Amino acid sequence: MSADARPTIVVGIDGSRDGLLALDWAVDLAMRRSWGIRAVHVADDDQPAHPLGATPDIDDGAEVLEDAADELAELGFTDATLEVRNGHPAEVLLDVARSAALLVIGRRGRGGFAELSLGSISQVCTALSRTSLVVVPDNWTHDEGDLGVVVVGVDGSQACQAALGFAFEVAAERRAELTIVHVPRVPEDSPPPSVWVDPDNAPWRQDARALVTHALAGWPDKYADVVFRTHYQPGHPVQVLAQYSKAVDLVVVGGVGRSEFTPLRLGSVSRGLLHHTHCPVAIIHTEATIGPGRPA
Repeated sequence: MSADARPTIVVGIDGSRDGLLALDWAVDLAMRRSWGIRAVHVADDDQPAHPLGATPDIDDGAEVLEDAADELAELGFTDATLEVRNGHPAEVLLDVARSAALLVIGRRGRGGFAELSLGSISQVCTALSRTSLVVVPDNWTHDEGDLGVVVVGVDGSQACQAALGFAFEVAAERRAELTIVHVPRVPEDSPPPSVWVDPDNAPWRQDARALVTHALAGWPDKYADVVFRTHYQPGHPVQVLAQYSKAVDLVVVGGVGRSEFTPLRLGSVSRGLLHHTHCPVAIIHTEATIGPGRPA
């Protein structure tokens, strides 16, 4: 395989600390997989007009690229290209990342990236991109090192297969433990926990176990060295996953489907999770090619 054919991670940079955190996370993955990085700063064409007589600040991207180059040098990573594009940030990033293995952005940022994970731009990225997306929160830092745990949300949909593939692969390369979380739908007429004979064997638990067992078929064989645990926890997916995110390296969810985790494309779960997560979140689209695919 030629150098040009190697997978590439596209990183959105904007001169903010958050953009550099996204770059840090991408470099870590690129080093583990011998991938390249394409860091892109988008000079937003939709910035508000300047008052009459005011001298506009021309965003030529030079300072942003210089900061990114300094960060790459500090990390000792040389397999990266830096570039400036003009246009609407979401549209440009979607276009640039079309053939990339992964798109990585910061949670907040400034200027055109201010809403990239919290507002309309993120909805465009997650809904329209065929490239999987990783959002790095502003409270994450690579200096803390690995915690040794990766969490993946499983809902039984086809989307969770892509998420499982990515999660197992990340856990294997990090030698991390994999926590598989299913947030079951508890029927409204289900008896309260106080009357259960066995608190560890709730009425809905058998169905939950069957769903997760079916979803996992083949993955433990493909990644025999990965230690994994399954957790069934009723509640709201945002609250459950956000709680797990406090002490793990990465939360992985599927980007398409039709159950609790599927609104990550456009709905409240994605917005809530990206608001409240304490670690990077990977939204893995079914169309993505970065995972190994469901085991045969």
